[in-house]
Order: sequence, then structure tokens, then C-alpha cells
Amino acid sequence: MNEKKEANLQISGMTCAACANRIEKGLKKVEGVHEANVNFALEKTKIMYDPTKTNPQQFKEKVESLGYGIVSDKAEFTVSGMTCAACANRVEKRLNKLDGVNKATVNFALESATVDF
Repeated sequence: MNEKKEANLQISGMTCAACANRIEKGLKKVEGVHEANVNFALEKTKIMYDPTKTNPQQFKEKVESLGYGIVSDKAEFTVSGMTCAACANRVEKRLNKLDGVNKATVNFALESATVDF
């Protein structure tokens, strides 16, 4: 059974509806993408995909390979209570599994987490 997840990305650099169409077609070629819809006016895309075959990082790379950009936000957090590097690794893995998270890194020594979404 194919699992489905949804990714919503903000796209930069589109100048016309043809740009949106080009991105949509490109995303649909990524293995594991079930559906991709790009809204030129809102500069957003909604992607339904199988997380066992692809991930938001691959969508970002595809969009960038077509000459456009992905606008992402970044947040930094203090993470207390970690007692070892394995704790940091566990927190990082969990953060990276959250919907909407493009990349998360956790630093045990600094007791911090950086999340790109």
C-alpha cells in the first residue's frame, strides 16, 4: 500500500503561468510523486507523494534544477535535557520526520536545534 504525504512549498522566480506549468510537469516526473499542483498567483505548490520513494529535499532540488527557488523559513531552538550525542541524533531524526520540515540539525554540545521548513 502506498503511503501518501503532502508537502507545500513556496516557490520564487516564476514570472508567468508557463513557469508554473513547467515546475508542475517537472515535479510530476520525480519518482514517488502522485500529484503536483502549482499556483502561479500564490507562488505555492502542493505535492502529494510517497515518503518511501521521495522527500521534500528532492522537490527542492528539482525546482532549483528548473531555474527557480524554494523559499524556506528557519527556526532555532534550545534543546535541554540531552545527555549524549545519541540523544541529539534521536531528536534530529524525529524532527526530520515531521511534515513540513525540510531539514533539521541538532547540536549536542550547543544544546540547539536548527529547523528549515
